[in-house]
Amino acid sequence: MKVAGRVSIAAAATWLPPGRSHAHDAVRAGVLTDLDSRESICREVPVADGLAAWEMASRASAAALSDARVPASEVDLLGYAGMSATEEEPASPAHRLARVVGVEQGVAVGVTQMSSGGDAGLHAAIATMLVEPDTRNALVCTGMNTDELPYDRWRTGPEVVLGDGGTAVLLCRDRGPLRVRSLSRSGCAELEATFPRFHPFRPIPAASGSGTGLFDLVKNAGLMRATVVRAVTRALADADLAEVDRIKAVYVPRIRPRTTAQVIRAALPEVVHDRLVLTGQGTGHLGPGDTLANLTELVADDRLAEGDTALLIGLGAGFTASALVVERG
Repeated sequence: MKVAGRVSIAAAATWLPPGRSHAHDAVRAGVLTDLDSRESICREVPVADGLAAWEMASRASAAALSDARVPASEVDLLGYAGMSATEEEPASPAHRLARVVGVEQGVAVGVTQMSSGGDAGLHAAIATMLVEPDTRNALVCTGMNTDELPYDRWRTGPEVVLGDGGTAVLLCRDRGPLRVRSLSRSGCAELEATFPRFHPFRPIPAASGSGTGLFDLVKNAGLMRATVVRAVTRALADADLAEVDRIKAVYVPRIRPRTTAQVIRAALPEVVHDRLVLTGQGTGHLGPGDTLANLTELVADDRLAEGDTALLIGLGAGFTASALVVERG
């Protein structure tokens, strides 16, 4: 999708609950091996401690609106992507969230696409802004609550260690530090049968064991890598980035560095191989919120000079890859 700077990121925020789960406790309990602990990207992850996913999304949303100095009443579209180990209450969390945040007359939409939910929300919001002139401001937010997992949160990985929290990005037409150049998404339905091999919020089948995690890299890495290549190729073309060297940073999902190297780094132009930014050391994988959390760090960082661009990669079970190109204004 060619955006060409017609939509800007006015603000981005990540809200994390105060509770923490530590890797050393998982090792002590026999859930995580010393080797897996060393190869994990994080030493600790935030824990919801009873907060609903939509509640954490609402706190991140309030922070983003405050940072941008945009009243919630001026939000025309709210997209919410939530993941929770138990069914969220109320029946429509997106509409409860809109009321609590103060989105008075904007349309609230719920997005269900697992860890690709935040990326799908961004895609839908940006596309809407491009074709509907009356949609001036769009708020995309995510919430992740794995409090009631039927297994230890460190056992899903170590490719993926689940962290709880909320994220939000406010999209506007003419304000903000980052301009959106392009956003592309690509899917690979063939991987649905094997990725993941079990329901992420139900007990792990005995045959799955604890050592393989969500990824069967030997079988699936090639397909996953090809999907990332398609998304990145389209995004760079839509951003008119013939000079790939203008990309100063590549933000990647908050997963294991080994998986990042095999699936994402290998899918990128060689000139940017040394520009990967590994995040999530204190959060783990935030479900649908990884890309939005990475935008929070990019907005706050001085990594980009004016006119520089960054590429943000998103991944989700299913399998879907996203590539977002933004430019510092």
